Amino acid sequence: MAGSGTPESLDFSSALSGGLTIEVILLVAVIAIAGFLLYAYIYFSSSKWILKWYGARKIQRSEKPLLYSMLEDLASRAEVQPPEIYSFESRIPSMFTVGHTGKTSIVISMSMLEMFGELELEALMAHEIGHMKNRDVGRNTFTAFLAGTIMSFPNFAMWCSMLSGFGQPEDPAPRFFRYIATSIAVPPAALLIHLTNPAKRELEADEVAVKLTKNPPILAKTLEFLENYIPLQPVPARFNPGHFHLFSTHTQQMRGYLSIFISMFDTHPETGYRVKHILSHSTYSKDGNISNKRSRVPGFFDVKNWRLAIGISFVSYMAFLFVVIVGVTFALKDFNFLVNGGIAAAYTGAVVLLLGATAKVSRRKSYLKSSSSSLTRKRIFLNPVQAFKHLMKRG
Repeated sequence: MAGSGTPESLDFSSALSGGLTIEVILLVAVIAIAGFLLYAYIYFSSSKWILKWYGARKIQRSEKPLLYSMLEDLASRAEVQPPEIYSFESRIPSMFTVGHTGKTSIVISMSMLEMFGELELEALMAHEIGHMKNRDVGRNTFTAFLAGTIMSFPNFAMWCSMLSGFGQPEDPAPRFFRYIATSIAVPPAALLIHLTNPAKRELEADEVAVKLTKNPPILAKTLEFLENYIPLQPVPARFNPGHFHLFSTHTQQMRGYLSIFISMFDTHPETGYRVKHILSHSTYSKDGNISNKRSRVPGFFDVKNWRLAIGISFVSYMAFLFVVIVGVTFALKDFNFLVNGGIAAAYTGAVVLLLGATAKVSRRKSYLKSSSSSLTRKRIFLNPVQAFKHLMKRG
């Protein structure tokens, strides 16, 4: 008699498991579709948001016909689609390219247009065309949008503290909240950028520029001039550290009490090395008028600040863990050792992984390595604990 009910119970179990399986598949499909749509939106619209961030204005051909002519000639030689030209107001001479497959834009500061002549502008535009030819622009723009959004969080935290009644931007409380938020935002933003191996792509774009212009000394001199001129200029707040890898050279936006974190965004090769790399394509004397003694933004990468920045980030993340555990304890109305211990262990492991990976890829000496980015990623994720343990070693 007992066996008579077995088929019905089996049918019910099969129907239940089948229904759950379908629901799980539908949920996964919805998440996958939503993720793809979000990726597509960011990929195709990120350049628009970055242009808005810098207040960029499209330059019409009638305004700068020679500039358009030079750019179209370079694009034709590189066999890429000519980009549109935008300008933005800044005392920092700078240039970068944003866009995606099929539509790109070169953005030039007004100070650069006023400061440089045709040869210098042609060399710098050829470098940007190099990024286009190497298909870096879409990846650079996508990464800049994500990292820039993360690095906007400190300002958001500061304004929230001000709106909560903690004073003005220069008062201790808003500055403290901004400092803590910066120490938390920097590691993921810097990791996103460095995983794309920006220094290697800068060198590859330089190579394309040399081939297009056949004038290595001009590019070398211009880059070195920028590296030494930029630190002398006041930098507006619109320069987001998450966008540093877009520019031909560093913009050095972080100053004052936040400058300790700037070494985490050291995304370019040393200018001395870069100059030698450029001039190696030419018979131009390496001992000419270009000096490599002061070929890097002064103080941009500092080993002590780099290590201290990682340490401050670790302390900030652990302080946030304390807040999380207090919140969980209040929610449960009791201190559950297993729950809180599990949260602490998982959280600490994730933090060590994040900071270990960031430390691994953000060290200056790693830029001159010729190993592939895939091998670097394997080492990062296979050895995060070792990287974190060796954090205090000399960079």
